[in-house]
Amino acid sequence: MHRLIADKDYPSGIREWMITSPSDLKYPTLVVAAAMLSVYLTRVRIQYVYDNQGEKSAIVLQVIVEGEQSSGKSFARYIMRTLMKPFIERDSEMRAKEQEYAALKRRQGKKDGKLPPEPKTDITILPETVSLTMFIKRCDAAVKLYGAPKTLFEFADEISAIVHSAKRQFADLSQVIKTAYDLGSVYGQDFMSESSYSAMVDALLSFVFCGTQSAVSRYMNKASIEGGAVTRTILCPLISHLGDNPPQFQALTDMQRNELENTLDKLFGLCYEEDGKFHQEIEEDMSWLYKTVVKWCNDCRQQVVKTMSKSMDVFYKRSSVSAFRIAALMQVLYKVEGKKSEKEIRKLVRQTYLACADRILQNMLQRWGKAFEQISAEGEGEPYHTVDYFSELPQEFSYQFLEEFLKQKELKTPARNMVCNWRRWGWLEKPAKGEDRKVLRKTQQKGTIGDGNIKKDN
Repeated sequence: MHRLIADKDYPSGIREWMITSPSDLKYPTLVVAAAMLSVYLTRVRIQYVYDNQGEKSAIVLQVIVEGEQSSGKSFARYIMRTLMKPFIERDSEMRAKEQEYAALKRRQGKKDGKLPPEPKTDITILPETVSLTMFIKRCDAAVKLYGAPKTLFEFADEISAIVHSAKRQFADLSQVIKTAYDLGSVYGQDFMSESSYSAMVDALLSFVFCGTQSAVSRYMNKASIEGGAVTRTILCPLISHLGDNPPQFQALTDMQRNELENTLDKLFGLCYEEDGKFHQEIEEDMSWLYKTVVKWCNDCRQQVVKTMSKSMDVFYKRSSVSAFRIAALMQVLYKVEGKKSEKEIRKLVRQTYLACADRILQNMLQRWGKAFEQISAEGEGEPYHTVDYFSELPQEFSYQFLEEFLKQKELKTPARNMVCNWRRWGWLEKPAKGEDRKVLRKTQQKGTIGDGNIKKDN
């Protein structure tokens, strides 16, 4: 397995957390921070090596942190409070406008029905219990305001809250979350009622969910494993040490906080212009990394051939996609910071891709590989073969023999019906006068049915 790069070599935005994180949380810290920073890079477009020419992708990352109770999963919330602060403050202003309008609607709407236009709001961070209709409305808002889709973000301290919310059909996001992994995958709803929100949206959603192993299992049920939700997810299992204190981060220094604030200001500028409009689309060239991606995928394919593992054959493909997106995010962060040469950046980004791809695939296989194999085996079913029971009968047999034969073969058709059909098709000789009608003899040639007529086999 490829090693992660040194903590000091990460770009600002991630470096501060990697330096202060405990050793057991290095990789989880990297992917959690990357998922949050991906929201800032909503205008960045990349092309993956195996995508069709001109088919662009957005940097969307979906992460699940899995660990026992009191195992340190709360580090994700700790990172979020700082990394998502600009969006948290902006969302608070937007929600205040919505609440003010709702209060006005309740007061004035009942009097004369005259209301000012509804405020144009743009919310980024969604609660874990968001309804499907509100999710679609939030996705559609960016398109109406800026003419382009925007990456939304969802955080859950306990994934069990999402599982509980999904039991209500109006709040089940299990299908749209899979769609929200890829740019250009449209999802929508269409209601007859004017009070409901109908729209077709290009949904983009990065998220960080935390939960225990049992809660994650309820979230990633059989349908999610079979439907591909697991392959879109970066799983970060936390190592549990019996008797040890939960891992703790070191406090950020004043210098680190200042660096973070400066970096977040620059990244926010890649999302919104000074006049509040959307930043123009940014195409990030990652073609130099294609050779490394192809080699890693080829190595995985060789392992698939050796092991005949269907789960690995499926899992390695999206593991590479997620790692590629993290690598692209790292490259953008290095350029924003502006302290390293292109040669240094490519070396560090290449190593990050390899390290992340290895870990994403390994964690996915260990957690869901066996379950995927079992589900695949169930889906294949047993092959169906027709059986020519007539050819198994001897040249001459009795009614009693036929009845016993049908019983052994567990066939429910009465013997007399079989005999009647076989005689009608010319497969049995007609008994001569005086012969025992319960003794049956086959004809020399058996006919086949075609277009309602009896045809003789050659």
